[in-house]
Amino acid sequence: MKKLLLALSTLVVTSSASTIVVSCSTETKKQNINSIERFLTTILHSKENDQEPWTNDALEAELVNQKVDVAGGVSVKVNNEIEEGTITNKQQSIVFIGNGTSKNNYKYTGEITLIYNFGGNKPAPKKKITQEELATTIKGLQNFLDTIYFKSESVVKNTFVPNANIPGTPAEGVVFKTVTVTILETTQPTDPSIPKFTKFKVTGTIGIKNNDSEYYEFDDDVTEKDKEFTCEGTIVDSVIIEDKVITETTELINNWIKGQKFSDYNDFKNKLLSQQKEILANEQIAIQNITNLAITENNANINSLYWTNQVSVNLKANAGYEFSKEVIENEQHKIKTDIKILKIESNPLKWHVLTSRDKKYIEPQFIQFNSAVNTSKIQKEYLTSQQITQEWNQENDKHQQKQFVESLNIFTGDDKDEKITKFVNTQYFTNTTAFNYGSDASESLFKVDEILFFDKTQENLNKNIESVLGQTKSLNEFVSSTNALTRETIENTQNVSYYVVFLTKNNDGNYKAANRVLNVLLQQIPIVD
Repeated sequence: MKKLLLALSTLVVTSSASTIVVSCSTETKKQNINSIERFLTTILHSKENDQEPWTNDALEAELVNQKVDVAGGVSVKVNNEIEEGTITNKQQSIVFIGNGTSKNNYKYTGEITLIYNFGGNKPAPKKKITQEELATTIKGLQNFLDTIYFKSESVVKNTFVPNANIPGTPAEGVVFKTVTVTILETTQPTDPSIPKFTKFKVTGTIGIKNNDSEYYEFDDDVTEKDKEFTCEGTIVDSVIIEDKVITETTELINNWIKGQKFSDYNDFKNKLLSQQKEILANEQIAIQNITNLAITENNANINSLYWTNQVSVNLKANAGYEFSKEVIENEQHKIKTDIKILKIESNPLKWHVLTSRDKKYIEPQFIQFNSAVNTSKIQKEYLTSQQITQEWNQENDKHQQKQFVESLNIFTGDDKDEKITKFVNTQYFTNTTAFNYGSDASESLFKVDEILFFDKTQENLNKNIESVLGQTKSLNEFVSSTNALTRETIENTQNVSYYVVFLTKNNDGNYKAANRVLNVLLQQIPIVD
């Protein structure tokens, strides 16, 4: 009952407001009493003794006390026949009658019948366990037994005991009521490297857990036959996998990696998983999962077309086998190795494209390198080591940035300097680099004179990218042979990701391509002069 009163307490404010409106009304038309149903319901359930029904006199007096109307304005007819409630133990039907007419000052007309719930809350109804739920429970148990192997007969007998939870997908509230384990045939292999399998059968009945009978019960159409089950499982005497096998497997994986070219991490992952049976050549183990750890860089690999991607390959023992204690303790089944990838797929570099007066400014100086992101940090290190970019002037970076922005001729007018200063101090220069702007002419510097943009959805993407890396050609040859876009031909620059290759112009008019491709995300920024 207390719960019910708490729920109804939220109605008091609303109902009281209704009372104020009614009492202040200057209209001569009487209101129907059903307009204050919520208020009347609240009064009904605010009875101090919630174990007893209302009487006519007591309720009419309470209506006057609550200022619903003056005495005689509302009369009630309580039903003395007390019924069983739906949410409480008892309920009483009560009719409220508004006695207002054109000849008196009573407020309400009409009548309304309401239910008074009292006598304490009923206990929650029991949850019914259906035939379908029992069938699902038994099917789930067999599926469970099909997917796992037990290590010993004792483990089986300790698992399947009366009142124990049912493995798999059991219905809520059910357990083993009776259960019997029977050992069946054993397969004894002649080869010691092959595990021994023993079949067992589990039979019994499903029941409701001890002390839960007040919350659950079987549906009326559930028969004793529906509660019966028979399932089969397997016990295995596992063969131990020693560290020698793991060492051999690691070598096999690394040798396979050396002979492969991967377009990206996912290409490596998909190939290794799909070809693992041939690569591992061992029925005892399989690959559990593969994890992308980080992009790394070292001087020995700096001139390669490929990025170095550190990955983790975790092995698992197949059914009937298990790793030795030494393998587990030393985590030898967790293999860390390096792969070479053409493209970095994750976390593209944010590249702001300035737009002003229908012109786009696609300048590498607006690429942001977030040092907290591994892929961003490594791509910056590569560009720096290849002398494709360098930091802004350390002594006066803002001065150099102002000169760069001024060279773009975006801002004009008498307040041009003020506009440039304001722009240079915005977020668009955060984590950016100079890309050799303002550097003295030098053959060792790679100045970005043109850029090839590769649509990530184009056909032969990997082949086209590989064909340009480190090559020297005319711009037309680069574009015509790969369908790449340039700063002049690219159209979609609003929140679109591309793979890009930087080009530097030689004295003979040809262009030399950088030896690696970057992953960037173009984002347009409108500039108002």
